Amino acid sequence: MKKSPCFLTAIVALTVTIASCSKDEAIVNDKMPAATTVAEAAITGNVTYTLVKSATPTATEQAAYDLITTAMDTAVKYMNAYTTFTKSITVTYVPSVATADGNINGSIRFGSNTYYMNAATALHEIAHTVGVGTSSVWWNTLIVSGIYTGPVATQILRTITGDSTAQIHGDSQHFWPYGFNYPSEFSSYHDYIYHCNILEGMKQDGL
Repeated sequence: MKKSPCFLTAIVALTVTIASCSKDEAIVNDKMPAATTVAEAAITGNVTYTLVKSATPTATEQAAYDLITTAMDTAVKYMNAYTTFTKSITVTYVPSVATADGNINGSIRFGSNTYYMNAATALHEIAHTVGVGTSSVWWNTLIVSGIYTGPVATQILRTITGDSTAQIHGDSQHFWPYGFNYPSEFSSYHDYIYHCNILEGMKQDGL
């Protein structure tokens, strides 16, 4: 689909504003920065989730539910502030799952390893529910020989990094940078925004 120059300008203007913030700047108490441009303020998503819980949870289950709720609440907050995706997600706690996983059918499962019960992992799995590594357009069009081919998300990365030759890399399941393939990739709350900016660009690229 051909994108209009006005739309591309709005997307790039949004990321220029975000990229102007220091990546190392901490946002106290997970408070998102206020919208500073019309383009940024106009982005509103509708991502929701339901966490399936046991009627009589054990102490271990309740601890997991608490961590997962915090992770998903944060992830959904950023998705809805910085993308236009609409998705209804069902989240379950499945101890046998090694880490966590997400499916385009709208399901996310968290395993028993609490290291992965965080917002970065939640955002990563939400990305799977909207097509990253789970849709035919990802496999057949957007990723070619390990490189992401969509122009909008690519330009967003270049704006974020200040590198006019930067490329998004990917495989059959993941993308990087800012794909949160490991929780250790998170360094500041701006990374959540960059992740969502890139996802929004991928949506405009046809994801």
